[in-house]
Amino acid sequence: MKALAALIMKGRGQAVMAATVFMILALIVTPLGLFSTAVVGVVTLRHGLREGALVALLGVLALGALGALLFGQPLALAVTGLLAWLPLMVLAEVLRASRSLRLAVELAVVLGLLMVAAQYLVLEDVTGHWQAILGEYAGQVLDPAVVSEAERQAMVEQIAPWMAGGLAAAWFLQLVLSLFLARGWQALLYNPGGFSQEFRELRLGRWLLVLVPRSLRAGARGEAPGILAQGALVGMAAFFIQGVAAAHGLVARLQGGSLWLIGFYFMLVIGMPASFTLVSAFGFADGLVNFRARVRPRGPGAGDE
Repeated sequence: MKALAALIMKGRGQAVMAATVFMILALIVTPLGLFSTAVVGVVTLRHGLREGALVALLGVLALGALGALLFGQPLALAVTGLLAWLPLMVLAEVLRASRSLRLAVELAVVLGLLMVAAQYLVLEDVTGHWQAILGEYAGQVLDPAVVSEAERQAMVEQIAPWMAGGLAAAWFLQLVLSLFLARGWQALLYNPGGFSQEFRELRLGRWLLVLVPRSLRAGARGEAPGILAQGALVGMAAFFIQGVAAAHGLVARLQGGSLWLIGFYFMLVIGMPASFTLVSAFGFADGLVNFRARVRPRGPGAGDE
């Protein structure tokens, strides 16, 4: 990973090439899109918004050329790159200027909430819109011999009402993970161990402690989730990040070692989606109680992973 980060930071051309190649590969392996946005992020963190914007602009032009050459659609690929890189570039600049990981993550929460609001402003029937999309998608990927038409329709009807908030929450997590990857690359090259300490101390503002419960209560009063309940999904995703940060912080303070974190992530993966809710609840509780401040570090090496 350090060699990749060093290659990206070697020069503007290398950064543009890496961002473009990872974005093309993300069409096949979606998670590689995180690496593409992180490239623009780490350039912005290190050299500022101007250089990050220049790398993004050159990357958009490269994607347009490749889109025309490979697919005959230059605009679609170029716009995809722009929409992926622009928000991350803004978050990276906020982090660079403020040196506050909390502020950058909270800005990502605001962007997620704006995505929810935009869907309700633009779409006349948000649930109907997602029902149509999910219904068409399910018809293509689900075998009628395995999943009957009635079961498929019931599945779509259960998922569609929550898609507005679910999409925004997923986008929030993508932005934050890309930002963390960019910050991690920067730390590997210029401040070893710096990001680990920064992440372990991450705690979000108390305004989210008010927003999420009130939004959930507002959603519970109606038959279908409204805009407030959808926004609560973004807040839950934010507390999921805080829950993971709190787990890292507690392991470090108790000198638990890396095996505890491996076990934590193993249980997190195999326990999905219930584990996501549990970690979010833990993150919310940490916002109220601050578990990390209440645990006394063990030994002189406490705080180091």
